[in-house]
Amino acid sequence: MLAALLLLLIGSADLVRPRRARRSAAQIIAVVWLLLVVLACVGCGVPFWAAAIAVVLAGAWLLTTTSREQLRQSAGLWPVAGLVAAVVLALAFDRTGSSLSGFVVDWHADAPAGALRTLSLPTLALALAAIVFLTESGNIVVRTALHPRVPEPVPEPGERAELAENDSSVVSPSADLRGGRLIGPLERLLIVALTLSGSYAIVAALIAAKGIVRFPEISRDGVAGSKAEYFLVGSLVSWTVAIAAAGLLWLSVQPH
Repeated sequence: MLAALLLLLIGSADLVRPRRARRSAAQIIAVVWLLLVVLACVGCGVPFWAAAIAVVLAGAWLLTTTSREQLRQSAGLWPVAGLVAAVVLALAFDRTGSSLSGFVVDWHADAPAGALRTLSLPTLALALAAIVFLTESGNIVVRTALHPRVPEPVPEPGERAELAENDSSVVSPSADLRGGRLIGPLERLLIVALTLSGSYAIVAALIAAKGIVRFPEISRDGVAGSKAEYFLVGSLVSWTVAIAAAGLLWLSVQPH
């Protein structure tokens, strides 16, 4: 349950902060996190200290990452590595899912849909957390991999024009490879669903189709090959995140 709670906290916050002013986003995130902690502790019986650890880790993620495309944090890939380590440790040592109690547990036991009762509550929570995380948080992971360091200071308009005459790499390749912010989450969710259903051939076809659709843009790339590198790195990271999420869900349904 702790891995699901951590991913839910991070995913919900990342959905809010790019769409609101900083103060408004902080207020909404605080309310959402309070509701999630109440659901976890009162509704599911998760110990308060465990939920507090998840809140601290999620807060560290917010402080070391950014949801704004034009900004980069100096922490580099460390937040992603820390999140991976935290999720792995939670899955390995967390035993709160074996002794759940509360109104959410009672609702799950009496759920009208048989599919909901078939899956355990921790698996359902992890599935919801994966869906939320794979949207905006997945985009943040991809952008962090593409730009692991803080970029150089932006030159003045006059300097920028002079640089542009001598260096075609001044323009970011992301300016031409548009649509990734929407396509990426949909692609990741599809890959998770298809992987869990065993439709590996369709996953391969989906990956190949993306390359075909992007081929005209990549084929017009310059000598530096920045667009091709941008596309390949971004796609590989996005697919890795999706496959990792599918692996977490697969592990959650295995007998312990």
